[in-house]
Amino acid sequence: MPRVIPMLNVRLMLLLLILAGSLGWLYRSSELAKRPMHTDEAILSIKSIEVLKTGRFQYDPHDYHGPLLHYSTRWLGTLLGWSPDTIDEEQLRVVTAIYGLALILIPLLLGDVLTRTGMVFAAIFIAVSPMMCFYSRYYIMETPLVFFCGLFMAALWRWSQSQNKLWLLIAGVSLGAMHATKETFVLNIAAMAAAFVAAKAIGGSFTSHHTGYSFSDTRRSSGKTWCWVMVPLVAVLSSVALYSNGFHDWSQVRDSVLTYQNYLHRSDGAGHEKPWHYYLTLLFWNNNALKTWTEALMGGLAVIGFIIALLDLNRPSHHRTFLVFLGVYALSLLAIYSAIPYKTPWSVLAVDHVLAILGGAGAAAIFRRLSHSVIKIAFGAALMVGIYNVCQQTSLAIDFNKEPLAKYSAHELNPYVYSHTSNKIPALSRLIHDLAALHPENNDMPVQVIQSESGWPLGWYLRDLKKVGYHQSLPDILTPPAVIVADIALQDEILSRLAPKAAPILEPDPDFIGPLQPPAPPPPVFIYRTDEACSLRPGVLLTVLIERSLREKLRAKQQVAH
Repeated sequence: MPRVIPMLNVRLMLLLLILAGSLGWLYRSSELAKRPMHTDEAILSIKSIEVLKTGRFQYDPHDYHGPLLHYSTRWLGTLLGWSPDTIDEEQLRVVTAIYGLALILIPLLLGDVLTRTGMVFAAIFIAVSPMMCFYSRYYIMETPLVFFCGLFMAALWRWSQSQNKLWLLIAGVSLGAMHATKETFVLNIAAMAAAFVAAKAIGGSFTSHHTGYSFSDTRRSSGKTWCWVMVPLVAVLSSVALYSNGFHDWSQVRDSVLTYQNYLHRSDGAGHEKPWHYYLTLLFWNNNALKTWTEALMGGLAVIGFIIALLDLNRPSHHRTFLVFLGVYALSLLAIYSAIPYKTPWSVLAVDHVLAILGGAGAAAIFRRLSHSVIKIAFGAALMVGIYNVCQQTSLAIDFNKEPLAKYSAHELNPYVYSHTSNKIPALSRLIHDLAALHPENNDMPVQVIQSESGWPLGWYLRDLKKVGYHQSLPDILTPPAVIVADIALQDEILSRLAPKAAPILEPDPDFIGPLQPPAPPPPVFIYRTDEACSLRPGVLLTVLIERSLREKLRAKQQVAH
């Protein structure tokens, strides 16, 4: 074990770490299916089902990112016996919830530099952070990316203390996993490079004179050449193995490099432009009609921890160097993301994670400088009050309550919600499935979705129906299906096309001897479901058209049920 300043005894430290793990899992795993699927989640989920079925990943260099999340789902699904035909939102979100829980473990690898007190508070901050809890419940790439970023830095730190090459192996796998998770990992690497240069200039060496966490069955070497050779080599092998489906499809490896042309274009905004201070507001202070949302507690402690690391010349030099590295990394990454016009709230999650770690260091530094036990108790009590406030925010953000439907976890007043699917979409899915059960063709009931973004996430909710057509604009030939879901602006044109026409009067043709051909049956009469509004997401309204006879069957069934 590394040397630590014994601010906490081991028993209390373990108790608090168990508390952090319990809170972290409680907030990340409870009622995962309550919130409707975001469009990004739905698209990634469909791709994961393909990987579960085929065992192969098809890379799209224009969007949807790398294979690691999908393979993680496949590995966990194989272990737990998941079926691609029955997998649901809760199972998928468990994958990212596990990555979110693993974030709590990163400070444990930094116990020597954080001290026991700092390690415990860092773990608690990560466990209850509303941002980290919220996006750990999202089936998107960001939480796995942040985990591998944290593991990469922690593994290199452990190697610098022990010279144990197993840590370089872990660092290399983590770096490869970062690339195989999301292409934007290059921004994290750029911020780390800037932080490394600054830390070396300010603090000096990362190397200590004693050994840290190690593996007794491996040999140690002090040669730094291993770091510059082994880590990139293992990273390339790890990433290539995932992108190429086990070294079989090399074109996807090429595309994973060429894709950066697309991302340079998208960085201009592509409809996601935000002001430069957007992330500062998200991290430190967002006051709206619902609540004041803030993680200023750990952010403020992080600033204190960083400043003390800069000024405290009595701290072991390698500890000081690493804390300076973390601080400059967080500032650099925040500056990079703030300068890019394209902004989504989950992108800054890596900064939030490092702030939590530095916040632990800041809390420990304050405790260390308080000489009177009464003042220490008062400061500890103030921290507990602040953590309780953060827990309240988290409970509200994730709908940690007994209500069956999502309320604030999909609400615009929640600052972590971004263009989210409304609660009307699961209800619409249930309606369409009820209609399919009454249709003569059941799950082969024809459905048309006509919406500028192909109706996502309806593709997820209607994935078991076999004859659903998706269009981004009104097709030239509209064959009448049983149900039409469309942008509300298209309603009148669709109804005019499908309005019943008068049957033509047939007269016998004197030059033709034979039976008269019966007229083609008129199209079915559609009705607009006016009993409730249907929004796909804020500002996107849908119209739902149902064949009259099918709608009447459903109403009759509902009347009998009541």
